[in-house]
Amino acid sequence: MKVLLCQNYALKSFNTQHFSSISAENLKSNESNLQKEKMAKTSVYAASALALLGTGIYILKHKSLSNKTKKIIDDIVQDVKTPLPDEPLANSLPAFLKEKLSINDKYNLFKNFVTSPDGNKVLGKGANSTVYEMPFLDEYVLKVINQDKQLDPNKVPIGIFPENANIGQPVWVNPENAKIILLKKVTGKPNSVEDWSRIIYDPEIGKPHSITPRQAKDYFTNITKISQMDQSVFDDFANQVKILDTTPKYSGDINIGFKTDSINPNNLLIDFKNNKLSVIDYFAKDQPEYQNSYMDMVALITDFTLMPEFYDLLKPNLQRQLLTSFKKIDDKCFKAAEKAGLSTDKTVFMIFINKTNKYFPIQGVKKADGNGEYIRQYDNTAKHLLNVLESLK
Repeated sequence: MKVLLCQNYALKSFNTQHFSSISAENLKSNESNLQKEKMAKTSVYAASALALLGTGIYILKHKSLSNKTKKIIDDIVQDVKTPLPDEPLANSLPAFLKEKLSINDKYNLFKNFVTSPDGNKVLGKGANSTVYEMPFLDEYVLKVINQDKQLDPNKVPIGIFPENANIGQPVWVNPENAKIILLKKVTGKPNSVEDWSRIIYDPEIGKPHSITPRQAKDYFTNITKISQMDQSVFDDFANQVKILDTTPKYSGDINIGFKTDSINPNNLLIDFKNNKLSVIDYFAKDQPEYQNSYMDMVALITDFTLMPEFYDLLKPNLQRQLLTSFKKIDDKCFKAAEKAGLSTDKTVFMIFINKTNKYFPIQGVKKADGNGEYIRQYDNTAKHLLNVLESLK
């Protein structure tokens, strides 16, 4: 490009000098020279264009393209549709997925990915499963339940969800392996510490991990930002939980609904950029007393099991600010639940916690100052959260 600019500048300088000395006698000569200059310019432009074209081809072959450039290229390249083969995997897919996967050989990409998920595409891991992103099907994620985990088919969250809802609901279960599930993709980051389940109990070392001061500070920052989100964000969150309460597993199902797994705070995704709180990883209700309530919202946000440890690692002024944030969150969740028609009865939450608690061994970690230990039993920490909220009234 620099060469082209210099060449253009030289041509302009030549023209200025040349035409300043025009006379009637040499007009014919000058016209001849003009024709030569015109041809010279054309040659320069052509050479430059070819150089740029060559550079463009080189970039296409050797450099990473911007998203905008990729989109332009994608728009130019015509999509090729190929009918899916007549085989069990393809035939098990719903019509809208067949349509998406019939384009540009995406079905084969999907088939290979389901058979052998790409370890470089891991979005998150939990105690029970791993979630993968799929670039060729970017509106969905693949969830693979760990092979050593027992799978209760009655708890798989397959249901008749509203078409316009996106709460990470399953859209397909592999007929050959029910532990492989395709979910709608939800944006955001997990609400709490990375590998929360391993913090609670790490099976590799046979004990839990302690919370660090850095994690406590991150927790404070996160809770503060959530407390400042608009009421409409909490209203939307409550509506998601209400959808879980009212969605049937199948037509004519009398045991309607799904239950939030509000023990693990990373079942809530936080998207500060788009002002969104999204609940994920729920299960089909298998007991009538398992109901959702506004306290499930508060529990997911506050990470009630580890909350006492986060709190103790903060300085007194930050502790006071944290409690102020808790008050705002509790008020907004309560108002949102009332609007959505969600239960505001705290005992509904405690019934779920007390029944669930018996399935987990009592965990404890030493306090940072060595004076005693934190007991991470869920009914203990849930009662503590309720006591903290009551003290803020």
